[in-house]
Amino acid sequence: MWPGITYEACDWERDPDELALVPKSRRRKILPTYEAAVPASIAALSVEIPAQLARHLTEVEVSLARFDQAQAARDWPLPALLLRSESSSSSQIERLTSSVRNVALAELSSKAPANALIIAGNVAAMREALGQSGDIGIDSICAIHDVLMRGTREALGLREEQVWIGGSPYSPHGATFVPPHADLVRPCLEDLVAFGIRDDIPPIAKAAIFHAQFETIHPFTDGNGRTGRALLHRMLSSDEVLLHTMLPVSAGLLHDVERYMGALDAYHDGAFEPMIECLADALELAAVIGSRIASDVDEALDGWASANTDRAGSASHRLPALLVEQPVVDVAFVASRLGITDRAARNLVETACERGVLAKMGNAKRGAFYQASDLIAVLEEASSLEGIRRIAAR
Repeated sequence: MWPGITYEACDWERDPDELALVPKSRRRKILPTYEAAVPASIAALSVEIPAQLARHLTEVEVSLARFDQAQAARDWPLPALLLRSESSSSSQIERLTSSVRNVALAELSSKAPANALIIAGNVAAMREALGQSGDIGIDSICAIHDVLMRGTREALGLREEQVWIGGSPYSPHGATFVPPHADLVRPCLEDLVAFGIRDDIPPIAKAAIFHAQFETIHPFTDGNGRTGRALLHRMLSSDEVLLHTMLPVSAGLLHDVERYMGALDAYHDGAFEPMIECLADALELAAVIGSRIASDVDEALDGWASANTDRAGSASHRLPALLVEQPVVDVAFVASRLGITDRAARNLVETACERGVLAKMGNAKRGAFYQASDLIAVLEEASSLEGIRRIAAR
């Protein structure tokens, strides 16, 4: 039997001057103590997977291995494209939305819309997670979170204050969930990373439990959900479930957010199976979405190639792979990444616009930026809840 969380009474103190600003109706509900969660230690716990679920996990792993091998042969960077879909979906779970175009713009310009800049931080955090190697440790977890929060006013590093989910902004009383007291965060994470290096648990099951425990600990003041989903990719990569690519697993979770949140609640009550089942099903759907993205991008690139009459070795033949990685560009970015002069890059961009590969973006205040509309359309379809449901229904 997997242990559920327990609770401890903690003191709640607020400066009288702060309390004076709280409405009387709220002030009456603020008590001297509150109940904070105490997650069980899981590093050495036995993980017994029901036989039917174990078979399902094996089937999913085989499916993911086939997807991984199929993508390894591509001559354009599918992981870079899937990374954007994943970051967008993960942010949507937190009710953060922006267009794919604006998120790509935010990676080049600070003048992009605010939500796009936040989601671009998620793209960077995903890159950090996938670029790490070795065992997951507290420092590597904090590194992912630091990248996510870069440019925001949120405190970096492990939290030193109480946080809570739901309820009022004034105190944890009446909250939906109150994570552990700040004093427990580091020892809880030490236990979690010890669990993460175990090799006696099916990788998908281990990733699911790791994720649920991480969200229960809630070690940061903000960004826990997005950091936790980035860590899912880190786990799957570390355990070599995926060797060559990654999957938009958050798109699979976004397909049924209520189930995902329900699985996290069930974990608090001592049931890890719902979280494992949720992740396994999300990965299956993510493989379908990833395959659809790859197929649609192949079609777009084939169309571009047929319109390219330039000699072999021309920079125009290298531009499509760059656009897969970064579907919004300016002349300076193209020049830098392709190793050509600004003049040559300008000519290349103009020719790409004539051939329908690129289109100039309309907001002159942000400078001269160009978008690969075909690729952006593919990502918009695979990153929106409506698009995910259409793909899942096929």
